[in-house]
Amino acid sequence: MKKKPWIIVTNKWTYLLLLSIPIGLGKILIYDIPEKNVGEIFISLMIVIIGIYFFVRFNSYSAWMNPDHPKPKNDHN
Repeated sequence: MKKKPWIIVTNKWTYLLLLSIPIGLGKILIYDIPEKNVGEIFISLMIVIIGIYFFVRFNSYSAWMNPDHPKPKNDHN
């Protein structure tokens, strides 16, 4: 049985939220690690995590947070 995807992208602009991954990791590798700035590493990681969270939240169905989003169809054959 093939599982249906649980993330359905309806707005292509939400892919911009995934840009937080390479930007945040690049900032960590280029600026924060050489300066040994632990607080800035934590802030960069939190921005990456928040970007991923919002991408998943905006592109998945939730009866409370995203009720207008299409539900994934489960076909049991």
